[in-house]
Amino acid sequence: MKRISYILTAYLMAAVSLLTSCSDFDSFSSSPNNVLTFDTDTLCMDTVFSTIPSPFKAFYVRNNSGDGIRIASVRLNNGNQTGFRVNVNGTYLGEELGYQATDMELHEGDSMRVWVEMTAYNTARNTPQEVLDDLVFNLESGVSQKVSLKAWTWDADILRDIEVNSDTTINNPDGKPTIVYGRIKVKEGKTLTIAPGTTLYFHDKAGIDVAGTLKAVGEKDKEITLRCDRLDRMVSNLTYDNNPGQWGGLTFAGGSYDNELSFIDLHGATHAIVCDSALDAERSKLAVNNVTIHNVRGNGIRAVNSKLTIENTQISNALDTCLAVIGGKVNVNHCTIAQYYPFDASRGHALVFGTKHNGWQCPLTLSVNNSIVKGYSDDVLYLQAESDTTVIDATFAHSLLRTPETASTGKIRFNDCIFENVADEATKGPNSFVLFDTHFFFYDFTPKAPSAAIAKADAATSLPIDRRGNARKKDAPDMGCYETKKE
Repeated sequence: MKRISYILTAYLMAAVSLLTSCSDFDSFSSSPNNVLTFDTDTLCMDTVFSTIPSPFKAFYVRNNSGDGIRIASVRLNNGNQTGFRVNVNGTYLGEELGYQATDMELHEGDSMRVWVEMTAYNTARNTPQEVLDDLVFNLESGVSQKVSLKAWTWDADILRDIEVNSDTTINNPDGKPTIVYGRIKVKEGKTLTIAPGTTLYFHDKAGIDVAGTLKAVGEKDKEITLRCDRLDRMVSNLTYDNNPGQWGGLTFAGGSYDNELSFIDLHGATHAIVCDSALDAERSKLAVNNVTIHNVRGNGIRAVNSKLTIENTQISNALDTCLAVIGGKVNVNHCTIAQYYPFDASRGHALVFGTKHNGWQCPLTLSVNNSIVKGYSDDVLYLQAESDTTVIDATFAHSLLRTPETASTGKIRFNDCIFENVADEATKGPNSFVLFDTHFFFYDFTPKAPSAAIAKADAATSLPIDRRGNARKKDAPDMGCYETKKE
C-alpha cells in the first residue's frame, strides 16, 4: 500500500507541475523585439556528390526572448530548386506542404530541432559548384529570420557492381570523380587498368576483387588515390576520409598473378590488401612500389603463400597488423612499417611473419632491407605462433627495428640492424618523425633527427628514389621509404 501511495503522489506532483508549466506557456508576444535564436546562421553541408543523398546535419531553434513566439511559416526560399530537404521538429517541408510548415508555436525557454540533408542536381560541370538556399522563419509579428544553407556539389560517374569480363581501363580524363558501389570483380584472365591520376571513391564495403590482374600504376606527379566516398567530417577534428574502415579494400584471389600497384595513396579501408594463398608461390602475385597504405581497420597487407615485392612503401596505422606474411616469398626494401593506430589501444603488431595457415605449414622466405619497423609497443615484430621455423628463411638487414635485440639463428638472421632502445624518449614516434599529430591525425613518417634511421641504409642495396620519387643520397641513404632532404 505504501508503494502505491508513493506512485500516486509522484503522478499528482507531475500533473501539478505540468499544469503549472502550461499556465506559463499561455502568453505569446507579437512584439518584433521577441525573436528566435539559432545555433548557427549558416549551415554548411561540405561537398556532396550530385544525385547522391547526403548525410543529415541538424541545428536547434531556441526561444530565449522572454515570451512565447508564434511562427507563421517556415519555408525553403527556393522550394525544391536546390535539392535541400528540411524537417522542422518532425514536419517535413515537402511538396505536399508547399515546401513550408505553418502555424507553429515555440514557448519561452523551449527549442525545436531542424534536420537538413540534400540530394543535389547534376550541374553538367566537372568541378564542384556552390549551392545556396535560405530557410526562412516568418514570425507572427512580421519579423523574418533566416538560416543560410550552403553546400558544394560535384558531378560524379558511378560504377555499381561491375564485372570486368574484358580488358578495361578506369580513368578520370575530365577530372570528374568516380564513385564505386559494391564490388568491382576482375574475372580470371582479364586485366583492369587504373590510369595515372585517377581517384576512386568507394562507398561503404565497396572494393575490388581480383581473380585476373590489376594494373594500378600511377606516376610521381599523377598518383592514383583509393579512398572512401565521404567528404564530410565525423567530428570537428576528424574527417571520414581520415577514419579507418570506410570501404572494403583490395582482394587478390589464389589464381591472380602479375598485379602491380605503384604511386598509390590507399587509405581508410577495412583490410587494405589481402592476397589469398597462391596456387603457384613461385610466380609474382603482387608488386607494390611507392605506395602509401594508411589508417585501416584490419590489415594493411596480409599475404598467404604468395610472392610479393614491396618497395618504397609506407604501411601505417592498422588495427590488426600493418604487414602480415604467412608463407611465400616476400621481399621488402626501403619500407616504413609504422604501427601507431590511434583509435584502439588493442592494436596489433607492425610486422607478423610465419608459416601456419589453416593447419598447413607454408615455407616462407622473407627479406627485409633498409626499412623502419616501429610502433607504440616495446616489441612490434612478431613470429606467428606454432610456425615451423625449419621452413623459415628470414633476413633483416640494415633496418631499424623496435624489438628487443635478438641474436641471429640459422633461419632468422639480423645483419647490421639497429634495435631501438625503448627507454630512449628521443626515439619514440612523436620525436623521430617529421609530423605526428594525434589531434587531427596527420602524419609524415619522414625520419628527423635524432632518428637512428638517417644515413644508415645500405648503399649497395638501396633504391635510387624514395616514396615521393625523389633521389636518394648515393653514399649514405636513409632507412625507410622517405629520404630526408640534403642539408
